[in-house]
Amino acid sequence: MTSASLLRLLLLAAIWGGSYALLRIVAPVLGGIGTMWTRIAVGGVAMLLIAWVLSRDLEWRRWMGRYLMVGLFNTALPFALISWAMARLPAGYGAILNACAPFFTVFFSQAILKERIAPAQWLGMGLGVAGIAAIVRLGPVDVTPDTLAAIAACIAATMSYGFINVYTKRHLNGAPAMGVAAGSLVLPALLLAPAGIAVLPPAWPSTTVAGSVLVLGVVCSALAYVLYFRLIADAGPTRAVSVTFLVPVFGALWGALFLGEAVTASVVAGGALVLVGVGLVLGVVRLPTKPQD
Repeated sequence: MTSASLLRLLLLAAIWGGSYALLRIVAPVLGGIGTMWTRIAVGGVAMLLIAWVLSRDLEWRRWMGRYLMVGLFNTALPFALISWAMARLPAGYGAILNACAPFFTVFFSQAILKERIAPAQWLGMGLGVAGIAAIVRLGPVDVTPDTLAAIAACIAATMSYGFINVYTKRHLNGAPAMGVAAGSLVLPALLLAPAGIAVLPPAWPSTTVAGSVLVLGVVCSALAYVLYFRLIADAGPTRAVSVTFLVPVFGALWGALFLGEAVTASVVAGGALVLVGVGLVLGVVRLPTKPQD
């Protein structure tokens, strides 16, 4: 990986990790649906401006239906679930749980594409489940029905990511990356505008909340998509997805620095299990092999 790609990787992890701290500010005010819609609406406008400045053909007519599918399962549904959960969980929790997305990508690859799951990948998924259990049972947040529902929402969001990753691999081969990014923000923002507008608060939110929404849309959605797809082009999808390892680190860091959230030893241990599990699933971490004579 070149130094430029490494810099993009670190910047992307810092941006996506920081989104959880911003969601902790916005979600209690706008709610799950309101936060999701304002984020993708702002991000969609920014994405169209980026595409216009770069003179990119988004190929709307050819791919619009599939862009909408990606928008619903890669943006609208997971953003709403995570936003709702972040009104109830620390930012570090959300960032760590988001690292489970590769588990479900592998699961759906086996179920839909009939790709074989290696023993190391099964072990990785088991470690991920153990890590989540450690975070939930031993973390600084009390285990209540509301907390468990929020954790379930985060996991459901990663299931949605896993499914749409496989769908994209099968049904969007050849689509322009910028078009997929723009379509996954613009189309659900238009489709869900009535619901999004209906749940917005009657009074204009504080400057802090409004600024956080702007950063979530422009930086954490539009700019992050540009960085991610450039990283895929330069370093390949396997290396690009390694950003998953770094997002929890930045998520916990920003939550501790700016929101005063506790980072306990059990959360660190559980997060480490999740990350090792993700590494095994992705093949970045490998089991030791018996030396041959």
